[in-house]
Amino acid sequence: MEEKKNQYVHQTFNDVDLMTQSSINWEYDAIYKLMPNALSGENSVIMLPALQLSYAQRSGGILYNVLSPKKMVSVGIVTRSDGKACYGSTKLVKGDILFFNDKHANSLVTSDTFSSSIISIPKKQYRKLTARLSKHSGEIIHDTHSILAEKLNNILEQFRNDPDIHTDIDRQKHLEAELISHLEALLETQVPHFPKLTKGEKIALQIRDRIYRRVTKKVTIASLAEEFSVSEQTLQNAFKSLFGLTPNKFLRNLKLNHVRKALVRASAETDTIVRIANRWGFTHMGHFSRYYTDLFGENPSITLQRTHTSRKDG
Repeated sequence: MEEKKNQYVHQTFNDVDLMTQSSINWEYDAIYKLMPNALSGENSVIMLPALQLSYAQRSGGILYNVLSPKKMVSVGIVTRSDGKACYGSTKLVKGDILFFNDKHANSLVTSDTFSSSIISIPKKQYRKLTARLSKHSGEIIHDTHSILAEKLNNILEQFRNDPDIHTDIDRQKHLEAELISHLEALLETQVPHFPKLTKGEKIALQIRDRIYRRVTKKVTIASLAEEFSVSEQTLQNAFKSLFGLTPNKFLRNLKLNHVRKALVRASAETDTIVRIANRWGFTHMGHFSRYYTDLFGENPSITLQRTHTSRKDG
């Protein structure tokens, strides 16, 4: 989508294309479903004279290798978190304010409905502030009394309901100044920090990244526990604390996403559901079919049939 200054975009979505289309200037390497409605939600973006404001609500899933807007430092406020949320190595709860820059990609894992409002600040216009924020990438402070979240929501409501603000640059600049001033005031009263993690949680984060990069049918929680010299019970507790899911369900749903990708790309001559499922470690077809249908809302045979039909029509 072409970027335009002073642009307001609102998009509800129920698939990957609509979600990424409305995520202006944001990039993801991959998107995985952890819950049946993970690709349902809404995005809003406001392009002020200097700042970009992004508002997102989505359900449980993984955004892998998220890259924030280039040449900007971003400040995210968690406005709703019904389950667990983890961005990179940072656990998040409602009211947390997270700092991140455009240099490092991170993964966002949410186990339930999650909403955030994000201010992306250009380095060129705000050199001193963005340099300071960059030093605290991945760290958090707290949105005292939800004042920053309320200010951002108020701006969103103005763009939704008052067409005059779309062309009133002076008014927009005033809103920008208020946001920056309040953010600077918060930084004067709070010290950014990393939320504390247990030893098990630190290992769970390593395992999360390990299975993102090299997930195969041979990877099991037992094999990972052995590889990282930790008990399965420790992993159980750590995964539920960080991601809201047991490690087995986390790994299973990640593999199911790879199965779906394979079914969408399947060859009618050589690929079958059984072969593809076996390739990702699913050997009990009854269990596999139920897991797949619960997550994606359709039987795997329907996915494969649609793939074959689209190729014939094409």
